[in-house]
Amino acid sequence: MSEPPPSYAELAALVAEQAVLIEALRVELEALRRQVGRDSSNSSQPPSADGLAAKAKAKAGKHPAGPQPQPSSDGQPSAGEPGRNRPKRRQGGQRGHRGSGLAPVATPDRRQPVEPPGCGGCGGGLAGAPGTVASRIQVFDLPTFSMAVTEYQMMRRRCGCGHATTANLPAGVRGGPTCYGPNVTAAATLLASQDVLGIERTTDLMSTLLGVAVSTGFISSCLTRLDDALTTAGFEETLKTALRAQDVLGTDETPAPLTAATTTAAATTTAAAATTTAAATTTATATTTATAAATTAATTTSAAAAGGESDCHNPHVYTVRTMRAYTGGGPDLVWYGAAGDRTKTSINAFGIVNEFRGVLVRDDYGGYTSYDTDLAGVQQCLAHMIRYLDDAHAIDTDAQAWARQVADALRAAIHEINTTRADDQATPDADLITRLRRRYDNGVAVGISTNLSRPWHNGNHPGLQLARRLKRKAEQVWLFTTRLDVPPTNNGSESAIRGFKLAAKVQGCWRTLATLQRHCRIRSYLISARNHGRRPIDAIRDALTANPWMPPQTA
Repeated sequence: MSEPPPSYAELAALVAEQAVLIEALRVELEALRRQVGRDSSNSSQPPSADGLAAKAKAKAGKHPAGPQPQPSSDGQPSAGEPGRNRPKRRQGGQRGHRGSGLAPVATPDRRQPVEPPGCGGCGGGLAGAPGTVASRIQVFDLPTFSMAVTEYQMMRRRCGCGHATTANLPAGVRGGPTCYGPNVTAAATLLASQDVLGIERTTDLMSTLLGVAVSTGFISSCLTRLDDALTTAGFEETLKTALRAQDVLGTDETPAPLTAATTTAAATTTAAAATTTAAATTTATATTTATAAATTAATTTSAAAAGGESDCHNPHVYTVRTMRAYTGGGPDLVWYGAAGDRTKTSINAFGIVNEFRGVLVRDDYGGYTSYDTDLAGVQQCLAHMIRYLDDAHAIDTDAQAWARQVADALRAAIHEINTTRADDQATPDADLITRLRRRYDNGVAVGISTNLSRPWHNGNHPGLQLARRLKRKAEQVWLFTTRLDVPPTNNGSESAIRGFKLAAKVQGCWRTLATLQRHCRIRSYLISARNHGRRPIDAIRDALTANPWMPPQTA
C-alpha cells in the first residue's frame, strides 16, 4: 500500500526548510567567492603573493592611454578619477615627475682635446692650424678596477735624548702584515649591507671586481666594524631622539624569518635546564650542577622577557620614519629595528612611538591603538582603507554600492590635497572637502543600515564591520585634509620596509636576531645619510674613522 501524499502543511514546511538551507548555502558561497577573489588590489595581501588569475585581472582592467578626466567641482566621481578606471600611463617619466640624470660640471677633473685626423675638404694636415672648441661632451666614468698595493713603512726615529719613537698606522689602515684599505672596506661594506645581497654574494662580487680572492670572513668583519663604530658613536639613540622630536612620523612592520634553531632556542635551553635540575636533586653530590642549571634557566627566562635572542617566536622588522618626501618637506630620517615578536612590549622597548607626541601615520594594526590618546593625531593609511572598500563592493556590487561611493570620496579628497601641494597652495578647496566628507558620512551610514541584518556565515557581514570601523575612525581617516604635512597613506613606511621582504626572498632567512638587528642599524645609518646628501660609501668611511654622519636635531 502506497504512502499518502504529503499534506499542504508538510510541503510548506519542507519548502521553508529548503529556503533556509538555500540561503545558508548562498551566504557561504558568497563568502568563498570573496575569499578566492582576494588579492593585493582588495586586501592587505602583498602583490608578490598574487596568483596568475589576479595578475590577469589586473592586466584586463587596464584601459587605453588617454587624457585623465578630473573629478567634478561637486566631488562626484568621474571616469578617470584617481584610483578608478585609471587610464594606462605612457612609458617613461610622467608629467610633473622630478627626473634625475647627469648634469655638466663647471670644472671637470681632466680636459682632453680631440683633434680631427685631417681636413675634411682637401685631406691636408691640420697641425698648427687655428681652431676653436666646436662642442663639449663630459664623460662620467670610474677608474679601472684594479688593486693598487701600497706598503706603509712605519719609521722609527731616535731623538737626541735617546728615546725612540715609531710612527702610528695611517687612518683606515689596520694591523698587518697585509690588509685591505679603506676604499675596499667601504665598498665591501656597502654591498654587503644591501637587502638583495648576502655575504656570500658580496664575497663573489668583490672577488670578481678586484681580481683577488676575498673571504666571507672579511666581508662579515666589515659589517661588524661599521656596526661597532655606530654603536660607539651613539648613532641609533641620536636618531631616535631626532625622530621623537618630529611633528609627523610613519610606522610599519613586516615578518622577518629566522632560522628554526634560533626560534626554538628558548624551549630547548629551558628544557635542558629543568632536566639537569631534576637530575641534580636525586643526588646529594650535585649541588653545583643544580645551581648552574638554575642560573641558566633564570638567564633564559630573563632574556625571553626582554624579547631577546631566546624569544623569537614571531620575529618582525619595524620602521619609523619621517614623511617629508611624501609631502614636499625635505630629507627624511629612517629608522629600522628588529624584535622577536609583534607585541606592545617590543614596540615600547624601541623607545620611539611610545614617547612620540606628534601625528602618527599607520595602518589599523591593534598594537598601535593604545598610543592614540598620547598623540596629536593619527592618520589611517587610506591605501588600506580603499582596498577594503573595493573588497566590500566586490561582494555584491548592487547591495554594497555605498562602498564605491565612500572610496570615490576618499580618492577625490586625495587628489585635491595632492593638487593643492603641487600648485603650492596653502589650503585645499574647503567647500569641495566638505562635500566629499558629507558623501563619505552618508555612504558609511548606508553601509551600516544595509548590512545590519544581512546574513553572513561567520559573524557580522564584512560590509557592516567595515562601515562601523569607518564611522568610528572617521577623524583619523580625514586628518590629512586639515594638515598638508600629513600624507593620506602610509606608502612611505611600506616602501621603506620593502627591502627586508626582498632580503627574505633572496636569503631565505636571517641566522640570528642579533644579525638582523645589526643589519637594521646599518640600513638606518646609510639610508638616512643618503637622504641628507651624504654618499653611503663616504658615510661608511666617516664612521670607520670615528666621524660618522649624525642626524640633525630639531631645535
